[in-house]
Order: sequence, then structure tokens, then C-alpha cells
Amino acid sequence: MANQTENKKERKIVIEWHSILRDLKKNLIFFVMSVLIGLMAIFILQKSVYSPEYTSTATLVVSAKLGNMNPYANLSVSSEMAKVFSEVFVQPSMRAKAADRLGQGFRGSLKAKTITGTNLFQVSVTTDSPERSYRQLCAILEVYPEISDIVFENAVIDVIKMPAMAHGPSNTMPQTNEAAILAMCVLLSVGGTVAISILRDTVKTEADFSQKIDAGIFGVIPHEKKNQSLLNRFQRKKKGLLTNDTVTVSLKFSESFHQIAARLEYAKRMSGAKVFSILSVAENEGKSTVAANVALSLASKGNKVLLFDLDQKKPALYKLFELDYEEGSELGYLLSGDLPAEQFKLRQYRNSTLFLALNTRAHKGSQQWIENGSVKRVLQQLKDKMDFVIVDTSPIMVDSSVTEIIQIVDQNLLVVRTDTVPAATLNDAILTVKNLGAGFSGCILNDVYPEFSLIGQIGFDESGYYYSRSYGKYGKYGKYGKYGKYGKYNKYGKYSKYNKYSRYNRYGSYGKYANPGVTSDFDGANNTGKKH
Repeated sequence: MANQTENKKERKIVIEWHSILRDLKKNLIFFVMSVLIGLMAIFILQKSVYSPEYTSTATLVVSAKLGNMNPYANLSVSSEMAKVFSEVFVQPSMRAKAADRLGQGFRGSLKAKTITGTNLFQVSVTTDSPERSYRQLCAILEVYPEISDIVFENAVIDVIKMPAMAHGPSNTMPQTNEAAILAMCVLLSVGGTVAISILRDTVKTEADFSQKIDAGIFGVIPHEKKNQSLLNRFQRKKKGLLTNDTVTVSLKFSESFHQIAARLEYAKRMSGAKVFSILSVAENEGKSTVAANVALSLASKGNKVLLFDLDQKKPALYKLFELDYEEGSELGYLLSGDLPAEQFKLRQYRNSTLFLALNTRAHKGSQQWIENGSVKRVLQQLKDKMDFVIVDTSPIMVDSSVTEIIQIVDQNLLVVRTDTVPAATLNDAILTVKNLGAGFSGCILNDVYPEFSLIGQIGFDESGYYYSRSYGKYGKYGKYGKYGKYGKYNKYGKYSKYNKYSRYNRYGSYGKYANPGVTSDFDGANNTGKKH
């Protein structure tokens, strides 16, 4: 308990930029929705506090009846009188007389102001209705002589611009900084996504694995981008990542599986283990891809390998190898007893030492296969004929029978995909395997992104590998490339793949006179594996 407490204290928050960018990309629709919500909030706010107002305006001119006075003096006197009348027009008595003329209350806002430097002034009435504003202003213009004649008998007031009914609101909606509100909505949604991504208790890096998971790392598989054709993308057809397809996978991806295969060979020499199950806690962690590529890597080293498909809920290996159903080779029929053992055929993959026992569909009753001993019996019989048996299982969270399978095999490997399953769930699964007394070799950390750095984005990672498949160190024209100094067609490649003494020569194990089929004694009968 003390050690666990210390480990928890030592844990650091890991900021993995690839994880953050993936989350931002995944939640892009929510950011758009936050902008739309911000726009709706602005609209509702403006509508709830905004009341349209309509204003009718009239312009009047004031002139003095002073005979032959100097025009400039007349203008000066008229300007002063205009200021006085602008004050008179807004008096309560003016509103009262206008209300009497209308026969109803005067509920508008009456304003008057002079035009600077002139003898003109404007009178306006503002209400919530354009018709009401117009009628009330007209009433003001009708009653103003009764008051203006009392103030100045020698003043003449004429209307030079008659009022008109307003065609639209005179006030605008409240000014809000819409850009700032929208930016705040986006920042809040993005900030929340980033915070959740950082605080999510999953394994994001190799260093993060060491801090959170109570198990060792058996292998690390780098992130590999699938290079699909436009047609496959349009048809949404997924293509598996197999190390034997050197066109679509990088050298670093292939080398990671070769390293795992080398460790399996070492484990076999040390403990005699031959049957290894590939586990995962949840779906979509790359378990089947790992199992297929580990089997391919072991076979490329000359081992006779069997890939055994026990993922009865959702088999995927046949899709990776692009195989269809074939009569007599469906593993589920053998285990259920519907297919006699002497009629079952292993599939041989492309004239290699890899043999496949696959399912092309889900089979019911897989729990009974384990309980009645069919799985254990078949594995034991095939184990004696093979150097390695790689077992692909269902995810632990999906199929409870996996806990019984892990006790049948020699060793178990748990595939952990970065940023997928909570660390606590992974530790529980590892503890379950250990408590069952099953052999546990460690975890395979899958889909590990390179360090997010400037150099990494240009093309190199911290190990010095160049990501380009064309001109890198191991590329087409590189030192070890197709046409390089030590390429397989080079005349000095004494021990190259197609050299005279190579096992691929016509007398080699894959040559012209090699045995095209493989005979495997299964349950006392000879069965020829079919090539694919």
C-alpha cells in the first residue's frame, strides 16, 4: 500500500499533443454547436431587452417681425427665438393641449432641439407605434400657435418639413460585442475539451505507462497511418496493416513486430512456452492486428506458426488477410463438432510457414467449447505440430470466457492502445490474469505517437528514423534500399534474398522445387494446408 501511495504521488500530468489534437478533431462538431448556441443566446438576449420605437419629426423655422432690420441682426434674433421655442414645445402644457386635441392621453416622448447656428429647430415624438407618433406630432403642430403667440407676438413660426409616418424603428438593438461572445463560447468549449483530454486517466505515452500500469512493457508499436486508396475511402473499405505489405507500412512499424517476435523466441527458449494469447480489455485496441503481425514476423524467421482465432464474438482476422469462407476450414465448426477433425484443413498463407485457423463469422456456444475441453484438446494437438501458436481472443470486457482461455495457453500478452482504456481498468484486468495463476508476459503498447516536436514533424523522430518511405535511410534509394549498395538485386549482395545460396533459391525452402503444401497430422489424419 505504501508503494502504491508513493507511485500515486509521483504521477505527473502528461500533456500529449497528439491526444489533444485527436480530441479537438473528434469534437469539432461540438465547437460548431457552441458557436450556434452563442448566436442564439445573443439573439434571445437582444429580443428580450429590445423594444422597437418609432419617431416622427417635423422641422420648423422661426423669424422675427422687426421691419427693415439688418438681415444679420434679424438672423441673430431669430436664432435666439428658436432656442426659446424649442424649450416651449416640450412643456407639459403643450402635451396637455395636444392630448385634448387627440381626445386621449399623450403617451409619447416629445423632444425639440435647435439646429446650431440657424433659426431652425426640430420637433419629434417617439412612441411604440409609427401611427401614434405621427398623430401626436400632428396634434402638437396644430396647438402650438395657442402657446407661441403668448410667448412672442412678433415671432412667426412656419413648418418647412411636415411630419411623416416612420417606416422603421428609430432605435437599434443593444450593441453587443458578438465576436467577443462567440470567441468566449469557442474558448470555453475548446478549453473544456483540452482539460478533459489532459486529465483523462489513460495511458498516453510509454513514460505514462510506467507511471500508471503495474506491469512491464513487452513491446511498443508506433502509430501507423493507413494509406488507403481514394476508392477504398469512398467505399469506406478498411484495409488492414500487415507487415508483409511493405508498400503501405513503414520500416519502424515492421521492426517493432520483429522485436516482439524475437522476445517470444527468447521466452520459448527460456520457458518452453509455445502458445501465446493476445488479449485486450476493450474493442478497437488493435488486438487482431497485433496478433496477425506477430504471427507474420515469427513466420518470417522460419518458424512454423499457427494463428488461432478464438474471437467468436466479432472475428476480424479473415478481414485482415482478405480471406473468404472456405469449406472445411471454419474453426467454429471444428470446435462445435459439426466438422470432423479429419476433414478440417488449415490455411497456408502465401506459401509461407504461417497457418491459419480462422472464423469468417461469429459462432454461438463458444462457452461450451471451453467447458467441454474442445479448445484445450485442439490447441494441444496443434501445439505439437507447430513452433508457435498465437491465439486471438475476444476483448475481456466483451466475453467472460476469455478468463478461461488465458488459463489454457502458456503465456498471455495484453494489448494496450494509447489513450483508450482507463488505467484503473487495465490494472484490474492485469490483476485478474495474475490472480488466475495464468502466465503473463507483459503488455504491448500499441499506437504510440512520436514525440510532438519540430524535428518530429519534419520527418525524424527521437530514434533517428526517417518517416518517408521513398528517400529515407531505408527508402527506395537509400543505403539498404531496393537499389542501394546492399539491395537485394545488387551484384555484391552475396547473402541477399535471391542469392544463389539463399533459401529462396530454386532449391530453397521457398524455391521452385520446394514442397508447395504442408502436411500436418491433425488428430491422427493427414491434412494438407491450402495456400492463400
